[in-house]
Amino acid sequence: MKAVSLVTRRAGLDRAGFRDYYETRHCWLAMQHFPFLGYTRNHLLDHPELDFDCISEFEAPEQMAKIDVMASRSRQLVSADELQFMDPQRIRIASVRPHTLIAATDASTGQALHSHVLLLEQEQDQLLERLRQLARNLAGKADAPCAMRLDLLDNDPRCPLPCNALLWLDWLDQDVILPAALEQLPGYKVALRIERCSTPLAELQDRFVAFQP
Repeated sequence: MKAVSLVTRRAGLDRAGFRDYYETRHCWLAMQHFPFLGYTRNHLLDHPELDFDCISEFEAPEQMAKIDVMASRSRQLVSADELQFMDPQRIRIASVRPHTLIAATDASTGQALHSHVLLLEQEQDQLLERLRQLARNLAGKADAPCAMRLDLLDNDPRCPLPCNALLWLDWLDQDVILPAALEQLPGYKVALRIERCSTPLAELQDRFVAFQP
């Protein structure tokens, strides 16, 4: 199972301080209490006017979907630490149906990638088919990303994300310009430059202690 969360820094804290606390303290605590199979923090590098500063991605074993994680003791322990650097009233979480459109190649492994995420709002089946076609059209072109994946979101109507899909893009070229076809997608809202902080699976497994229901 996979989920994403929009995370906003608390009042009085800048993005640099928010990122430092998240990456040097909070993420280690979360790894102790949840059996993550994937855990990535995508820190925004632009658009300071938005009401969030990071998009976090979480992957966990399927059996976790049967547990009320938000009511667990593990969640309580992590929530207490969130007050040190987050605005808890602005946290928004959605479950995800992920789709790989352009798979990362061996040539990009270990490279310094330059990443964007596009926020989209469109009928999801149509969007998926359109992006599959776009990925085929981009294949082999100079401006094609080295990896491209789509997360279709199942939003909680009580606190929805400002979109129903996230399109993740990686390039090797630092000076890349988004292909016009991406910005012309129906339902395109904004493109964000991000710094991706992803913890390897071996480290997640090594740091995990126990999940407390």
